[in-house]
Amino acid sequence: MEIIRVTTTRDRERFIALPRKIYADDPNWIAPLDLIVRGKLNRKKNPFFKHGWAQEFIAVEGDQTLGRVLVSDDARFNEEHQSNVGMFGFFECVNDQNVANALLNEGARVLKEERMRDSLFGPVEFSTNYEYALLIEGFDSPPKIMMTYNPSYYQALLETWGLEKNRDLFSWYFDDTSSAFVEQWKPLVDRLQKRHNFTVRPFSLKDFDRDVRRCMEIYDYVRSEWYWGNVSLTQEEIQEYSRTLRSFASPDMVLIAEAEGKPIGFSITVPDFNEASRPLKGSLSWFGVPFLGLVRLNQRMKRVKGARVMVLCVLPEYRRKGVAEKLIVETFNSGYYHLKFDNAELGWTDENNDKITHVLERVGARRFKRYRVYHKNL
Repeated sequence: MEIIRVTTTRDRERFIALPRKIYADDPNWIAPLDLIVRGKLNRKKNPFFKHGWAQEFIAVEGDQTLGRVLVSDDARFNEEHQSNVGMFGFFECVNDQNVANALLNEGARVLKEERMRDSLFGPVEFSTNYEYALLIEGFDSPPKIMMTYNPSYYQALLETWGLEKNRDLFSWYFDDTSSAFVEQWKPLVDRLQKRHNFTVRPFSLKDFDRDVRRCMEIYDYVRSEWYWGNVSLTQEEIQEYSRTLRSFASPDMVLIAEAEGKPIGFSITVPDFNEASRPLKGSLSWFGVPFLGLVRLNQRMKRVKGARVMVLCVLPEYRRKGVAEKLIVETFNSGYYHLKFDNAELGWTDENNDKITHVLERVGARRFKRYRVYHKNL
């Protein structure tokens, strides 16, 4: 076995293809579209590479690929936090501690000796503004859009290597997104809304990018309040996020709360792209015809029944005033009556964020999955 630094197109394709081997017998795994993964790894297309560095590695034995990892160095993160941390992500591995050790040892060595970093954090795709955290509870259902998924044995591989818990994160499931839910909560939140004089509206289609930028200021503030891993988005990352959001989100489920003309909170809920893409098995080719799968994907997106509440943020001074509850009720109102969704997941929340936990439990959500992020001194 040897650890190879990925520098060629062939090795990068081996890096991308490995999960198909790891999850061959897992009925809950959903293959990400290869096109999307290639875009993430593309130094010219991914805005992370404007301020960050990353390197992929694969573990190989003959023609067999046994594992992979990507290590990254986000200068923006370290500048904002006055830290000296490197990150690892895209971790996939056969159930073999020796393979995991070899991959992680090489990644850690490069971060320490070549990038001069003194600690490691992850699993993280590039930085904390991308997908991250290891699933450690809740393996009995598929992941929703942009939620991580992995074999249960990964926890032992990482912890045996020496990674220690930094914190846990939770996702929440709404068993009831029906009219009964809306009818139960709407009178209460309407009274709170009238008492505290705020409005809730969809993002403006004409000024969509402006609304995104205004809400990102709230997002950065709220995340920095309760999560040490926050890092502000660059303008390029905001623009990329805005383009992606506009491409498949329903306008009625991207909401902004305002008081006296200024944004005080927002929520972003999207159809579960994974539900639609699952039959494609990672490829947009169908019956050998390139991009015919895109037609199939567009058709399936119209029939998606699940959603994910990706973001729910409210400024501190407007909490306990019904703003978060109003955003949730209006989201489910649109989801149930107009889009015909019958289930929703909110993910994720920090284990230390008691305020949002209280809101979610209050409106009937149940804790669904647990994720973990790790650290290690190098």
